[in-house]
Formats: sequence, C-alpha cells, structure tokens
Amino acid sequence: MITLNFSLWELAILLVGVAFVVGTVYLVKLFKSLAATFDTTTKLMEDNRLALRSIMENADDITKSTAHIVDKSSLMVDEVEVALNTIKHDVIDPVVKAASVLKRGLGVFQTRNRKDKV
Repeated sequence: MITLNFSLWELAILLVGVAFVVGTVYLVKLFKSLAATFDTTTKLMEDNRLALRSIMENADDITKSTAHIVDKSSLMVDEVEVALNTIKHDVIDPVVKAASVLKRGLGVFQTRNRKDKV
C-alpha cells in the first residue's frame, strides 16, 4: 500500500502550480485570439484605406466634372439670354410698333365713322 505524506504548504504549492498551468493555457488562447483580431483589423484597415483613396479620387473627379458642367450651363444661359434679347429687338419690338400704328390707324377710322354717324 502506498501512503502519501505531505503537508499543507506542499498542497498549496501544488494547487498554485496547477492554477498557473491552467492560467497559462487560457492566456495562450487569449493571445492567439488577440493576434487573430489584430490581423483582421489590420486587413480591414488596409481595405478601407484603399476604398477611401478611391472615394477621394472619385470625389475629385466628380467635383471637376460638376465645375465643368456649371461653366457650360452658364455659357448656355448667357447664349439663351442673347438669343431672347435678339428676338425681342428684332421681332417683338417691331411687331408691337406695327400693332400700335395699326391701332392708331383704326382709331382714326373709328373716330371718322362716329363723326359721320352723328
């Protein structure tokens, strides 16, 4: 028969040793998990950095295109304004003048007709 003879301090040291081994195993798992998390985070940051560069380049191109469109539309509005002024001076003003002359002429005939009837 085997007899074990140990004191209380030896039992305490044995329990501390077992706790140290178990704690070490859990710490190793924790550090592996942290390493995987850091790798994933680094990859995501790298992907996001590339996406942000692309977005910034596209935003710059969009801004330039928008400025170009605004410049062209401003020129087109100026051309429409010139065309409308030309139409007003070359077409509408002469028609209005002719209509006013015609109205005055008809007014003369109406006043003569009234005088003749009276």
